[in-house]
Amino acid sequence: MLITTKDPIHRYYLYSHGNIFNLAHIYFLYFIHQHKNNQVTMKFFYFLLVPYITLAGCSKAQHNTTDNGAWGEQPALPVVDGKSDFTISGDGYYVNVMGNSIPRMPVFPSLSVKAGIARGYVADLNGKPLKGAHIGVSSSLTGGFYSSGSGLSDDNGYYEFAIPAGAAYFFGTATTITYNETAAVVALYPVGGASSFPSGNGAVKNFVLLSYGPANPDEVAQQPGNESNYYGGALSFNFNINYAGDYYQNPEYMPEDGVTEIELIPVGSGLYGETRSFKITRQIGNSTGFSIHNIPVGKYTINAKMSDGRKLKMSATGTKANVYEHLGLKPDNAVGTSTVTFTPNHQYTPVMVPSFKSNWDALEIELKLQ
Repeated sequence: MLITTKDPIHRYYLYSHGNIFNLAHIYFLYFIHQHKNNQVTMKFFYFLLVPYITLAGCSKAQHNTTDNGAWGEQPALPVVDGKSDFTISGDGYYVNVMGNSIPRMPVFPSLSVKAGIARGYVADLNGKPLKGAHIGVSSSLTGGFYSSGSGLSDDNGYYEFAIPAGAAYFFGTATTITYNETAAVVALYPVGGASSFPSGNGAVKNFVLLSYGPANPDEVAQQPGNESNYYGGALSFNFNINYAGDYYQNPEYMPEDGVTEIELIPVGSGLYGETRSFKITRQIGNSTGFSIHNIPVGKYTINAKMSDGRKLKMSATGTKANVYEHLGLKPDNAVGTSTVTFTPNHQYTPVMVPSFKSNWDALEIELKLQ
């Protein structure tokens, strides 16, 4: 069939600026109308429909920079200084040193919602646009069909791409930063919280690189001891215990009635100028470990001792012990004092990072008496 500019399908093609999937959609509707009474032909049509939906959904960034606004004056950064002390009981297993408050957000350029489009800005807490951040959306349709769209933020921190049809949610919301001479994949916080939405409505969602703070509040409430529910770094300590009734008392094991003291002192300032130090006191009791969560991202001197002054041996253990040359416990075997930086999941690229989750893994440190 010869198509001229008088043909309504061709006129729609011109109106849609040559979007091949919009044109294909019209042809599918025309095909259904012409062959709706032919069962064999219609079965073949539905066989072709599935890959069409998938291809239509897998759209990359469609930047429309005419909508990008200018970044205005930003509020002052939150001040995180001083010293915080915490005590964990003998049956306690974690402490969240920054609590569940979110730092104030930067001021983003305003954007209007565009139907079927995901768009927004990515910035750090200073309001500095972040280039190259990955933002993805996955959509599901009735029948179990999935498709996705994604984009990268530009020089102005702006991203935009078409949303596949279905119930949509953000995924792969992350960027790569240089942290202590290391390329680290870090998760981004979705401003305003919610990360799911109906695809047809479109969405404006801004993202921020945080150095601490809770992620999904529902998951924090359900699993407050899970380090991936916080945007700050995490340390996990483990040890063996000499119980009072044990016949053999290992000289390296912790006494059941003992008390450990862990001190974290910033080396310089953190990601956004944080200088707060932390002291965590933990009664040994019956539990052979505890964790410190939501520590502002930075580099720290770590001191470990018993409350009676005896220094503790620290050894990096677990799967993250020697993954990064410049991250983790350095030196990785020390008595009393060492330095520590945090470890992101080394197996994840930005596209793999779940939305509303941190990508910091807890660095495992074994404690022993000297």
